[in-house]
Amino acid sequence: MLCKRFLLFTILILFASCSNARRAPPSPGVKGSVARKPTITKKPSPLIIIDAGHGGMDNGASCGGLFEKISALRTAKLVQIHLRKKGYRVQMTRTKDEFIPLAKRAQIANKAKARLFVSIHYNAAKSTDAKGIEVYYYNSKEPWRLNGSKKLATCVLHRLIARTGAHSRGVKTGNFHVIRETDMPSILVEGGFVTNKSERSLLKEYRYLDRIALSVAEGIDRYFKS
Repeated sequence: MLCKRFLLFTILILFASCSNARRAPPSPGVKGSVARKPTITKKPSPLIIIDAGHGGMDNGASCGGLFEKISALRTAKLVQIHLRKKGYRVQMTRTKDEFIPLAKRAQIANKAKARLFVSIHYNAAKSTDAKGIEVYYYNSKEPWRLNGSKKLATCVLHRLIARTGAHSRGVKTGNFHVIRETDMPSILVEGGFVTNKSERSLLKEYRYLDRIALSVAEGIDRYFKS
């Protein structure tokens, strides 16, 4: 009788141990456990400031019914579209025909802590034979900004000439307020001469402006990837 009771007591202990084992939560690394995925913080894409030159009471260069302020704004909006397609964040200094002081344009870029600043313009000259595209950067005393600006100007001009077939007037240094007073690599693009009959005709075409805009976006993209 004593042996039977001892055997029954042993069976009950074994049963309780098995039940507890079934209720125990799975250990990390054991099949059936739920592993938590590490949190990955994605870096925001670079912010680019696109500045459409002139605006409002400031027409910029004009000839034969073509106004620089309008062509610059149209081009800047197209640059914005192409950059966003490539995954960049874009902020415009103006989105309509309004006058924005030069100092404010630089302040917008500096306050936003943008990575790059690109100002869009079109040229004019007394000689109607003057033609072509040129890109300016400021000869900054800060080596990193000087080198970055020159590199950006080179990348953008290369794509502009490749896509438009226009005459290259080269990469040049300039003391323009918007590229001098900004805290990041900055360039000013002169996309052609409104005073040149053949270039003026091209600048009136949406497709040509879009080609210029795509070239600028490609140049910016190359700057970051090279």
